[in-house]
Amino acid sequence: MITVLGLFKEWACSITEALLFSGDTLVLYTDGITESFNAAEEEFGEQRLIEALRRHRELSSQALLGSIVDEVKQFSPHEQYDDITLIVAKCRGNY
Repeated sequence: MITVLGLFKEWACSITEALLFSGDTLVLYTDGITESFNAAEEEFGEQRLIEALRRHRELSSQALLGSIVDEVKQFSPHEQYDDITLIVAKCRGNY
């Protein structure tokens, strides 16, 4: 389920907790990433995003973020009509 954060007074959703361990990566993104279209009107989509994250997983957070945005822009080189927001956080240790 996708929604806009803070737009609705009431919103039914599930809340889950997950433990992150050393080496884990947390990626948050907006639909501007997955819904970027190419000339054939194909979406970048979640599968391409997952594949790109796997290909570049060894990079630093900043380099990983840049690589994903670059791939989206190469896939969809025309002017974006939606925001491209991506947050990458890597867990460096267990506390």
